[in-house]
Amino acid sequence: MTVTDVRRFAYRQGPGKGLFGGAIEIDDSAPTTAALPPTAARGSTGHPLPHGTVDLLAAAPYPHGRTGAAAGDRAGHLLLTAFGLQRREPSNRFNDHRVVASVRSKFPVHVLTVSDGGAAYLDLYRHALVDLDLPDSEVPAPLGDLDVLLAARYTDLPTPYGRLRCALGDLETGINLRSLLVAAQLAGVPARLSLDGEDSATAARLIGAADPGRWSAPVRVALSGLTAPAGGQPLPGAPSDPAVFAAADRLLAAESGHPSLTEAEQVNGHRFAARYPLAAPALGIPAATADSAPPGTGWDGVFWNRSAGRVPDRLSGFSGRPVRLPESAVQEFLAWAAVPAPSPELAEIGRRVRLLVALQNVGDRPTGYYEASPDGLRPVRENPTVMTSLQAAFGYPVSPGTDCGLRHASMVWTYVVDVPELLADLGPAAWSLLQLWCGWTAHGLELAAAALGLYARPARSYDEFRVQRLAGLSRRTVPVFMTVCGRSRFAEPMLDLRT
Repeated sequence: MTVTDVRRFAYRQGPGKGLFGGAIEIDDSAPTTAALPPTAARGSTGHPLPHGTVDLLAAAPYPHGRTGAAAGDRAGHLLLTAFGLQRREPSNRFNDHRVVASVRSKFPVHVLTVSDGGAAYLDLYRHALVDLDLPDSEVPAPLGDLDVLLAARYTDLPTPYGRLRCALGDLETGINLRSLLVAAQLAGVPARLSLDGEDSATAARLIGAADPGRWSAPVRVALSGLTAPAGGQPLPGAPSDPAVFAAADRLLAAESGHPSLTEAEQVNGHRFAARYPLAAPALGIPAATADSAPPGTGWDGVFWNRSAGRVPDRLSGFSGRPVRLPESAVQEFLAWAAVPAPSPELAEIGRRVRLLVALQNVGDRPTGYYEASPDGLRPVRENPTVMTSLQAAFGYPVSPGTDCGLRHASMVWTYVVDVPELLADLGPAAWSLLQLWCGWTAHGLELAAAALGLYARPARSYDEFRVQRLAGLSRRTVPVFMTVCGRSRFAEPMLDLRT
């Protein structure tokens, strides 16, 4: 697949999606392979994860507090900080809420670990790193004391997303990558990202041996300065009866043949040909923020508050209500958005992406578009109806069964880039790296929003051409991602799943 082919793919799943597939309609009662553990990760041994992570986070004030190295199972606490279950919302039709955002809460990004002791799979519902039942020859040598592998299984997302599952898989991988580096920084653990094609290929072979599904190109993060969890320990409860997984395994086999996945693998596969050195240790948390979170906010509260928005039972979408935010809220978001990506390759992508933000009722700023820069926000164009216009360009309208709170949003961050120029300059792998960068930045905005008690909704569902015109973009400059931030008008009692 050439650069031209990748450009065509980017157009078909982006601005041209209405011409090549029509509107995406999802039946949330239809099964997917979400939450299905890999075939090799269903055994009875592994490493039980620790308890007390929430207490460590509660004792660490946001934004400068750290959990440190005092905990006995440092690696286990780090993984739970990055990916752990948070809550169950009784009227929510979707899977349990986690630290990271995910399309329809399907959580297609799976977490595997590699160390000198072997390979394991992070199973949050078994509260364990489950040993992978694989021969040693399938396990790559670790780059650090503990390597974390992140990859998205495409069939975890509903089939109607089609070729868009490629972008969504990489976007969510970027979100999980940021969450992992935030957790590593909180624990004082150096973390180094590898995007090298050979490293990705060896990780892909491991994942392919563990599970017969269709996967995105993995990323690998090498953690150092900690003790790798010791596997081989009996896990509580008996291994699940194979019959429990039989229907999902049949679905995995059937859906893995979808033609859009072959196309996705061809686009994503350019990453395997790239040669990049292991990156320097990187950070996920800004060195300084506006410190605008409510007094007494701990990191536990930030992760608990992280939300993409909610609606009452039997509705789809997200709700919102008008609120006026102080100017300091802008500085909080800018600090998180400005944290450099964790490798030179991703940082170069970031230098080519413009971050535009539509503001409404923020400080004394006029409503309209601004552009983020190292010096703050630069006014682009005033537009007192920008949010209602953006709502009209969103992928789903307000209806008896759907709410869309965008008209009441405080901020809409839009990531825009000249895709043909990006691919011409950086090669065909740049499209996949662009999605990783967008996910990396989006999770930073999500945590900034959570610290202020706001929702942050990552979005790919909008009319690119209408957003182009609204933001005054050139024809070549495409809005490739969006994050909607505001105050939710819906809440309910929730079941705390943190440990």
